[in-house]
Amino acid sequence: MKLIFVHSLLKTEMTGNSNLSNQDDRTTDTLGRSEAQMWLEISLAILICLVAFTGNVLVVIAIHSDQRLNNITNMLIENLAFTDIFMASLHMPFWIISLRYGRWVFGHAVCQLVGLTQLLFGICSLFTMTGIAFNRYFNIVRRNLYLKYFSTKKTTYILIIISWLGPLSLTSPQLYGWGKIEYHVLFADCTCVWDLPDISYIIFLCFTTIFAAAAFMSWCYYTIYKTVKASAQRMQGHAAKSNVKRNTTGATKSDRTEKKVLKTSFVVVVVYMTCWTPLSVIGFIEVFGSSSPRWAHIFAYYFVFCSSLTNPFIYGIMNPQFQSAFKKMLRIGRNEVQPLSSVGRGKGGDGSNATKSTGVDVVCTIENMPSTSTQSEPVFRNHNATKSNDATVQPQIPAIQKSQAWS
Repeated sequence: MKLIFVHSLLKTEMTGNSNLSNQDDRTTDTLGRSEAQMWLEISLAILICLVAFTGNVLVVIAIHSDQRLNNITNMLIENLAFTDIFMASLHMPFWIISLRYGRWVFGHAVCQLVGLTQLLFGICSLFTMTGIAFNRYFNIVRRNLYLKYFSTKKTTYILIIISWLGPLSLTSPQLYGWGKIEYHVLFADCTCVWDLPDISYIIFLCFTTIFAAAAFMSWCYYTIYKTVKASAQRMQGHAAKSNVKRNTTGATKSDRTEKKVLKTSFVVVVVYMTCWTPLSVIGFIEVFGSSSPRWAHIFAYYFVFCSSLTNPFIYGIMNPQFQSAFKKMLRIGRNEVQPLSSVGRGKGGDGSNATKSTGVDVVCTIENMPSTSTQSEPVFRNHNATKSNDATVQPQIPAIQKSQAWS
């Protein structure tokens, strides 16, 4: 009887230890997540990674496949796409693996490198968005200076170099003792440590990157909107004085351009603040000795990585020229040989070649918005002065080209 009792006791103890071992395996990430919660977090992370990588790759392909997109301004958009591609391919996979296991499964040296790349690519993305705002500000508000300094690719290359060297110089001090990179359990990623006794580096990093970029971008886009609004009002004033019917079309286009600038500027600033503000708030809560729940940390990190996901939509897909390029890319391989009916639509009634304008061709992009220089004032023709005395022959009055009214 004693042997039977001891055997059953040992069996019960082994079963209990096995259950504890299985429970330990499920909670080794020290986060106490259920299996459903863990796979939900992983699925969202994989979705963000795939969409960010695919969207930015499409932007790069579109720029190089369409000659209209291969311009100076889009050099900055391509650089922004590459920073997001690097983030999605070189950093996010480590974050996804950490979400799966709930801990850092690589060595200390890899943690230092991965944490550095996260800060490097993130800050480079911020600096590039600031460079795009800087480029558009000069293009619209200081047109003469834009033509002087941005007419060649030299200035744009300088901005791109600064967008990489600047973040490298700001993040590398952590490798030398000013600041620290460690695995953050609540973020499930290797990143900079916020709750250090010496908070000087964190304050320096936040103000020179997130806050400075937000302030500069907001000022640039607000000034751009005011400039476009003033130009639209001047155009409407010219149209009202000249009493020319054709100028109502130009006034309507100026209204559309003003609304487009307002929408684009609003989206850029709001998305930027939405993606980066939660992380900044949680970081400063840690700096001052308090703490936040894990769900706040994980959602703040999702928002930061969503910045890489939204950039292709804001700077690429919202642009009509990119939309046209994407449509052409999607038709490749499906309509390689055009049917005769589609070829006939591209010709005139006499069989001669004729170019048919589309809605994309007449949309004024943000790069073609008016400047405050006097050369950009629209010139409206006086129809009464051009009427001929001969009732049978009416001279053709050329329409105002977009390059005249929106140079």
